[in-house]
Amino acid sequence: MAHGGVRPGSGRRRGGANKIADRRRRIKSAATERAVSKLAIDKEHVLTELAKLAFANMADYIEIGADGQPRLDLSALTRDQAAAIHEVVVETRTVERHLGPPVIITKTRFKLADKRGPLVDLGRHLGPFKDRVEHSGPDGGPIEVKQYSDIEAARLIGRLLSKVTKEAAEA
Repeated sequence: MAHGGVRPGSGRRRGGANKIADRRRRIKSAATERAVSKLAIDKEHVLTELAKLAFANMADYIEIGADGQPRLDLSALTRDQAAAIHEVVVETRTVERHLGPPVIITKTRFKLADKRGPLVDLGRHLGPFKDRVEHSGPDGGPIEVKQYSDIEAARLIGRLLSKVTKEAAEA
């Protein structure tokens, strides 16, 4: 074949892939880099945000009164502590009393963000949690690997293909 084994008109150039595909990849890569830099997303920022969620503590959001009862106190929250709040629900109702004016009761509930997910993500990044798959042979022993010659491999592949086509024809 002429031109180093590349068919004329195939869109491929000698020694490389299609120029248009390369150009698209470069444009996509550059756009992604611009978006990431524009948003100032980097590994440290992501880890910091995960840490805010993972290490949030309910004790930072409440104070214990003189009567021993917990009371919600969001007045002294830092921005980092507020980042861990997932939901705040405030319910206000008025209760009529027989003697005296009505009483306004305010009930506040809040939820912190899930801690387990960010802790696992941080653990995977820092090393304590690794995704590992361990393979072993019979009875936990080593895996036996048999080396096939090209002819043996071709015969096995042929048997497998004939079995698959036979099963497909029957179905």
